[in-house]
Amino acid sequence: MLALLGGVAVGSAVAVVEVRHETRSLFVTLETLRDDRDRLDTAWRQLQLEQGALAMQSRVERIARESIGLEPIAPENTTLIRLEPRRERQ
Repeated sequence: MLALLGGVAVGSAVAVVEVRHETRSLFVTLETLRDDRDRLDTAWRQLQLEQGALAMQSRVERIARESIGLEPIAPENTTLIRLEPRRERQ
């Protein structure tokens, strides 16, 4: 009977050690994933800033003029058409 209790105690101790090891391992994995998440969030914010800078109207206009020779439309060559709002049918 004493041997059985000793075996159960040793088995329980081994189980506790395994669970603590697994817990530590999972914690290290969690911290690594959090670091990756933070790094990716920073990269995403940087990309959003770059996209905003690249899409600025003045930059787009400058590239259009310099690269492909686009010119603004002259007001005398522009016709403005006003549409009346649609009326609901009854």
